[in-house]
Formats: sequence, C-alpha cells, structure tokens
Amino acid sequence: MTKPKILISEDEVIIAEDLAACLEELGYETCAIDSGEDTINMIRETKPDLVLLDINLRGKADGIDIGLLIKTEFKIPFIFLTAYADKATIDRAKKTEPDGFLVKPFDHKSLRSAIEIALYRHDQKAEEAEETAHPTNSKEQEVATDYIFVKVKHRIIKVMYSDILWVEAYDNYSFIVTADQKYLVSSTLKDMEHKLPAQNFVRVHRSYIANLDKIEALEENSVVFGKGDIPIGKSYKKTLMSRFNII
Repeated sequence: MTKPKILISEDEVIIAEDLAACLEELGYETCAIDSGEDTINMIRETKPDLVLLDINLRGKADGIDIGLLIKTEFKIPFIFLTAYADKATIDRAKKTEPDGFLVKPFDHKSLRSAIEIALYRHDQKAEEAEETAHPTNSKEQEVATDYIFVKVKHRIIKVMYSDILWVEAYDNYSFIVTADQKYLVSSTLKDMEHKLPAQNFVRVHRSYIANLDKIEALEENSVVFGKGDIPIGKSYKKTLMSRFNII
C-alpha cells in the first residue's frame, strides 16, 4: 500500500524534525520539511497528499495566507498547527476552511486521528464530485449481499459481514471492528444500522451495533466477543435478548 505523503511547513526546526519522526512511526512518508517561505513551490515539486501547516509562520506570508493558496490552487487537505493564536487570527484561519486544527503540544494519537480524518474526508468529497459529474444508473448497480467496501487511506478494502464483530460510534463517524482491524468510516451509527443486514446486526447500546453471529457470551451488562466486550444499554437489552434462543 502506498504511504500517504505529508509535507511539513514549520519554521521551528526542532518541532519539524520531531513531527517528521512521529509521522514515520505512524506509517506516513514525509516528502518535505519547509520553513514556510517556499511551501507552495515545495507542494508543486513533491505533490503531497496532505500539508501540516504552522499557522504562525514568520515571513511575508503566514500559514493562513499559504493555507488559502493551498485551498484554491491545489485542493489538497491541510491541517493547521498552532501553539497559540488570538481570536482575530483564528477567525482568519477559519475562512480558509482547513481540514483540521492541532494545538501544540499534541500526541501521536491526536496527530494520527487528525490526518486520517482529513484524508478520508478529502477522498469522500472527491468521490462525491466524481459521482455528480458521472452519475450511475441505479438500476445498473448490483448490490452486494454479504460484504461492504471500506476506504482505508487510498485503498478500498472488502470487509465481509461475517468478519465484523461490532460497529462503534465515533462522533459523526463510526469504527467497524473485526478480529484484527479497526476501520474508520464516514457514516454515523444510525446510518450503519440501516446499511448492515438486520438479520445479523442489532443495536445493543446507543454507541454500539453487534454482530449476533460473533457473540460468544452475554453478561449482565455486556456482550462478550473473542476480542473483548461492549456494553449493553438498558433500553436495548430486551430487544437483544429476544434475538436469542435461551434455555
């Protein structure tokens, strides 16, 4: 799988080098590190998938000016990095419609989440634009009955319904959890409830949908799988228990 290429635009050398090392640990490729002055030229040369952009770059153009150019000329996602910014600066930054904000100092988990969501949302917008330009006749589409496709970075992966353990809410997104993977998708849990086959999947909590075929045991307040357990919500317990032949 091709690693997403990320350009770092940060004029603090130590911070930029730490970021590059962190990105490498997370499985990304750092295609360039720039102090800000030549960021636009570096984007043209290296063609990154995403830019990490310090909002307070020193020079003729700050990060906000560069962000606006990225949005209008390259249409690639960028995430603002900032240690502090006053309200006027934040208001300027919002108008560029960045794909995320990270407040320094941030940890590996926050960085990974921000990057994955930014890349995912960018790909979804590109797909929607393509579908609008080239609509498909719904009658010609063949609906899959035993699997779904999940976009992971720049690859679309087939996930069998039979491999899914549970689906977990994550803000306006969801995680699809299998025995060895956890996929972030851009659907809410309510959307996932409609997309998954009702004969196999049931809502067990306001934040969880369980695959009935993968449940190994039921406890008083949790559903047990080989990989772990998830909670049972009081309002969902009666419906869940009715789906089993209990003797």
